[in-house]
Amino acid sequence: MSKISFKKLGAAALVLAAFGVSGSAFAASASGTANATVLTPIAIAAGNTLEFGSFAGNGAGTVVVSAAGARSATGSVLLIPGGTIRAGTFTVTGTGNATFAVTYPGSVNLSNGTETMALQVAGAATGTLASGTATVNVGGTLTVAAAQAAGSYTGTYSMTVEYN
Repeated sequence: MSKISFKKLGAAALVLAAFGVSGSAFAASASGTANATVLTPIAIAAGNTLEFGSFAGNGAGTVVVSAAGARSATGSVLLIPGGTIRAGTFTVTGTGNATFAVTYPGSVNLSNGTETMALQVAGAATGTLASGTATVNVGGTLTVAAAQAAGSYTGTYSMTVEYN
């Protein structure tokens, strides 16, 4: 190479250095921190069965069992003493002190094999997993037809929980 070429290369290097292309004098770096929390999978398990007890369908109406287990009737339904009356229960497990939401099913049917009665399940919409566990009490409203057939009725319903 000639002397002119070395001079041009030297001048070019000085110009590039002046504009900060060289990474040495004007560079800085830092480290950041990343965090993540993995929650225990939320789960739900059925406990006590929702029980409406015995009643006479003397006409249309409803039988209601509250989430606290209290029973009442509307319309022409006559409540009969005896039989099991209680709220249903579910146990929710997951990460301690986390909150969750409960989704109840739409109307479901109880059946005696040929006849049905509509059941609307209800209870708390949210809860907290104190120490990783919570109990959800559920009640419901059972719709009795005017000429509801006698018999033992049964059915199932599904509950869903998810972290808030």
